[in-house]
Order: sequence, then C-alpha cells, then structure tokens
Amino acid sequence: MNSMSQRILRLVLLFGVIITFFATGLNVQVLALVQRGMLKTGLLNPDLEQTKNNTDATDSEALVKADLDVSFYNEQNELVSLKSLSDKPIFLNFWATWCPPCIAEMPGISNLYQDQKDEVNFVLVSFDTDFQKARDFKAKKGYTFPIYRIANDLPDMYNTGSLPTTICIDAQGHLALTHMGMADYDTQDFRNYLDALK
Repeated sequence: MNSMSQRILRLVLLFGVIITFFATGLNVQVLALVQRGMLKTGLLNPDLEQTKNNTDATDSEALVKADLDVSFYNEQNELVSLKSLSDKPIFLNFWATWCPPCIAEMPGISNLYQDQKDEVNFVLVSFDTDFQKARDFKAKKGYTFPIYRIANDLPDMYNTGSLPTTICIDAQGHLALTHMGMADYDTQDFRNYLDALK
C-alpha cells in the first residue's frame, strides 16, 4: 500500500470510530465521565457564601418567595405539586439522560440523597421527551432518588433554559439558590448549606 492509500484508510477508520461512538450513545457516557472528573475540582460548584447572605436577610421583602404552584408527574404518573411537599427544604434539579453534565453530577446527587432524604425533599425533573428513558437510566445506574416529569409550563423563576439547573427552596418557601450548570453536591459544605435551609 502506498502512503496515500494508508492515509485514506486511516481517515475511513477514524470516521468509522467517530460515527460508531455517536451512533451507540457512548459519547454521552464518555463526556459525562470526563465532566465528573472536572466536578471533583470544585471549580463549578455554586457560590454558597453569596447565597447564604441572601437567605440570612431579616427583611422579608429581601427574600423571594418560590412559586410552589408548579406540578410534576412522579414515576407512578401521579401529579405532585411543590406545595404538597412537607415543610422541608426542596432540592429541585432539572436534567436529561442526553445531557452529559447532568449525567456527570448524578452520582453526587445520589450520595446526597442517601444522606439527606429524610430532611430534604428531592425533586429531580427529567426533560427527556420519553420519560421511560429516564426511568431506565435510573434503574440501570441503581439510583433510588425520585424522578419526575414536567406536567405543565414552568414558572419563569425555574425556566432557566439551561440543563442541568438546580434550585433550592428553604423550608419557609423562599428561593434560596439557582445554579445553572453542573456541580458537585456531594460535599460537606453543601450538606451544611441544606441544613441551614431548614
């Protein structure tokens, strides 16, 4: 084989590998793995100090009331509103199975859920058009946190246009945190932050 034929063969093989990579969905898993490593640096985590200052305000007008009139369908296809959740903080996360940053932060959210499920309401809302994909993903990964799907239009305060987005609401129903993009929530700082929202 001459050098031109070898180059063409290499390019064909490279494009074949790339097409296979994307056609099988492996690209999402590999990107999520790389991004999970990035999460461990802590550089993408929410600024909890600035958020703490917002929730420590004593003037009730300074605190933004969260819109709790939004509803989601749970895995049993039952309609659940945020208003119906008990007087505990709410960890609201918008995600999708096709979103590598969403997949990257899921192990940390799962660990946080295991530690905080009795003290915090976890509402993980899938933006997958086929909710069964989200259910299958959860089962495959062995996650035990509850997942939901959209029931109606989101209020503007939750509609960031970004996935993943995490919103925390304190036990009194005030908007405490809106973080767009992935983060590592499996930290002691974030657990302390959630404790302060009770």
